[in-house]
Amino acid sequence: MKNWIIVSTFFCLWISTMFSGSIQTYLAYALILTFGVLHGANDISVIRISAKKNGLSFGFYRVLGYYILTVCSISLLFLCYPSAALILFIMLSGYHFGEQHLSSKSTKESLFSKLLYFFYGLTILFMIFYLNINKVASILEEVTGFEIIDVFFGYGLLGAGIFLTTILAYMSVTKKIMVNLVEEFFYLLVLFVVFATANLLWGFCIYFVIWHSLPSLKDQIKFLYGNSSRQHFIKYLHSSWVYWAVSVVGLCILFAFFIDNRAHLISILIYFLAAITFPHVIVMSRLKHS
Repeated sequence: MKNWIIVSTFFCLWISTMFSGSIQTYLAYALILTFGVLHGANDISVIRISAKKNGLSFGFYRVLGYYILTVCSISLLFLCYPSAALILFIMLSGYHFGEQHLSSKSTKESLFSKLLYFFYGLTILFMIFYLNINKVASILEEVTGFEIIDVFFGYGLLGAGIFLTTILAYMSVTKKIMVNLVEEFFYLLVLFVVFATANLLWGFCIYFVIWHSLPSLKDQIKFLYGNSSRQHFIKYLHSSWVYWAVSVVGLCILFAFFIDNRAHLISILIYFLAAITFPHVIVMSRLKHS
């Protein structure tokens, strides 16, 4: 893990002790709408280059059409079956978070590595849920219409943590993954402190932007251009700013409709992130395999 991630995390943790919850919330929205959305803004280019490296050829409008169709389908799924869509979103997000963090350390892709990615991400998510039980329960009830008992989050965290520890220890002992176990559990402890100290949105933002989006951006730039230099970062911005702008403008329009009901803003953010997460998970899995 790069030292800058730890330093940035503790800096953000310091911010959470110095500023009010409302300021943390505004900062979180700003970072999620910039770097958070940006890390998924160049998926179309990633798909096309990934396909080309595998001997395939996909036209721009064909890829764009499939991408839009996927986003619209997920949005429709949330409208018709919000509970099922939310469960699927949590599961895919967990897998995606774990894959981003651990796939480069895995010596060979297998069922165990996929389970490891899934339970690593699920542990992260249930830490957030468990340490913000009241807020999360109300959001999930608003999205699904069902009241979720508090004990569910505790058992969810315990179960995910046990599976993660078991699989990670097994894969480390059998050399299926090259990690320092003490280091990995230290990172989880750091994140636990972050989620326990910051408010819900700011804690999620610290993980989503610093631990996930920025490393993902670096991987994508290296995949697209050969290395992650400053020049190539600017090139990435040039090729993705239109998609990023469309995403941000669309979300701002949604926020404008609910400006008088701030209780719905996080729920809207969940819908938005879910709609763009599904195709992004598929794209990044292809990138990892490529």
